[in-house]
Amino acid sequence: MIRILRSLSVGFLLGWLLLAGLGLDGGVPGWWLPTALAIGVLTVILSTMVMSLSTAAGSVLRPAPSDDAIATAEREGRLHLARVVDISSTGTRINDNPVAELQLVVATSSRSPYSTRTRALIDEVRLPQFQPGNVVVVLQEKADQPAVTLLQSPPQSWRDKAADDTRVSRMDHAPEWAQEPTKARDARGILRIPAVVLVLLLVVGFAARLYPVRSELAEILAGAAPSEVADARTLRLERAESTLDPARAQEVIDDLVAEAGHNRFTEVHLGSTTASGTVPTAPDADTTDDIDWRDGKVTAREPSLIQPSGDELPLETFDAADVDWAGLQGLADRLPEQGGFELDEAPSVTVSVPSRTFDEDDVPYQISIWGSGAYHDASVTYDPDGNVISMNGGASGSEIAAWVAERQG
Repeated sequence: MIRILRSLSVGFLLGWLLLAGLGLDGGVPGWWLPTALAIGVLTVILSTMVMSLSTAAGSVLRPAPSDDAIATAEREGRLHLARVVDISSTGTRINDNPVAELQLVVATSSRSPYSTRTRALIDEVRLPQFQPGNVVVVLQEKADQPAVTLLQSPPQSWRDKAADDTRVSRMDHAPEWAQEPTKARDARGILRIPAVVLVLLLVVGFAARLYPVRSELAEILAGAAPSEVADARTLRLERAESTLDPARAQEVIDDLVAEAGHNRFTEVHLGSTTASGTVPTAPDADTTDDIDWRDGKVTAREPSLIQPSGDELPLETFDAADVDWAGLQGLADRLPEQGGFELDEAPSVTVSVPSRTFDEDDVPYQISIWGSGAYHDASVTYDPDGNVISMNGGASGSEIAAWVAERQG
């Protein structure tokens, strides 16, 4: 399992390094980093567990065998005498009795003596029976494996054998039982995984990291410049997160309408990743509330800081259902070319009740696009049909600057 996770992780890392070199490592789906961290943490945990289990292998605390199990083991020749070489405390106590670890030399009739370890819950009264040098009786779990269980109350015949022994008590040491590895496992008992499988898993991890940017990689393979592909991807990702994205814009408006309880607005502002709306407190009210939207949900609704008064009453509103929210992105996309400069970030859009200085009373709302760059800013206001109402700012020689100069002249 650890080698599988390690191969996947290495492949994932190699994919990340490739994308970093191409400038495509940013803006990837949010699942990949938690996944990579989870795989890494899981690998460390499993490694620690395996090391702990390997250390404890052969010295597991086993339950006391039943009388039937002891009888079966005796018939099969799996009861043996063993010499206690060492006994140590594990620090664990159960019902006030210690769990001890014993190092044993086991003498069998079917093979040469061997060393092994086992753990046992020993009654404190019986501890003197299991001190180094004493001969004890053990039950071999399987005839072809070294693991044994200490018998604290063996059959009487075996007690007599232990008491009369003169051979096992002289065995100070013996080699460990070296088990022949099976075809499925190596000498350490670890499952064999063909190298081709590990390579395949590495490729899977590599491909998993590249999959989110497969279309961009295809463009690069077709001859496109990596920097241009990376810039285009960044722009697409920014647009996908922007409240001006057609699907996202409608989602924002639906959330604002749901919070307001009606469709009437005096103003809706769509920023790069946030939005807000000003609505009558109730459909026929002369007071207003401000509603904020962020991270996919409405985050606040409070009374507007400045309430309408005087000539602003009665309130004029527009119906959110009348606005082509999906068309706002197209209007915003025009601003850099109209203004003659590169924007620092995506433009913001405000849909509002027409200014009272605008004489066409039949226009239900106006759309204002604003953006800024390092040295300039610009804005364009449209009517619902996309006709320009006004322009401001812009770099020298731009369409907006020409429009302003013409009006001022």
